[in-house]
This record gives sequence, C-alpha cells and structure tokens, in this order.
Amino acid sequence: MWAAVIIIVAVLAIIGLGIGLFARSISKTRWLKQHGTRIIARVTDSIFSAGTGTAKVVVAEWTDPRTNTTYQFRTYAPLSVHVKLGESVDVLIDPDHPERYTITSVESISMKKR
Repeated sequence: MWAAVIIIVAVLAIIGLGIGLFARSISKTRWLKQHGTRIIARVTDSIFSAGTGTAKVVVAEWTDPRTNTTYQFRTYAPLSVHVKLGESVDVLIDPDHPERYTITSVESISMKKR
C-alpha cells in the first residue's frame, strides 16, 4: 500500500518538475522576445548529441564589443539541420546578463537550400 503511494507521489513530482521546467523555458523566451537584444553569433561547432540519436548541439560564439568578452551559445537542433561553420545565427540575449539567451534562427537555417 505505502509503496504504491510513494510511487504515485514520485511520478507526480517528476511530472510537476517537467511542467515547471517547460513553463520556465517558455517564460524566458517570451521575456527575451520582449526585452532582449538581438545579436548575430557565428557557428563554431556542431556536435552530435550522444544519447539522443535525433539531435545535435549547435555551438555559436559572439564577442561583446563593449567588454571584449566572448560568449558561447548552445542549442539542440535536429540532425537534419545542416549548419556550416562560420554561418550566422540570430540570438536574443539579456543585455545585462548575456548568459541568459535563446537562439532564434537555427530552424530557419535548415530551410535554406545547400
């Protein structure tokens, strides 16, 4: 009896955590679309994401001209997305905290004819 209750509570906690993380991601993206600054970063790497089998990690970099600090941005993309090194991607950043970002244009890259 108690084992079933513990399992049910654990499952509900995991589902709640997933919903919370998803909502936070949507909230961050919405905030960045309203208040963020659009920058253009250059793709520096495209790494196969071990364990997923269906995605890769696209890595892009941008150097803040005011501080000369280089920031690295990462996003998951389907394996079907063909990204060339040096290609530009749009990134929305929080100007006060560039570590808070969302890459907005990886999906559009895959639509281009190669």
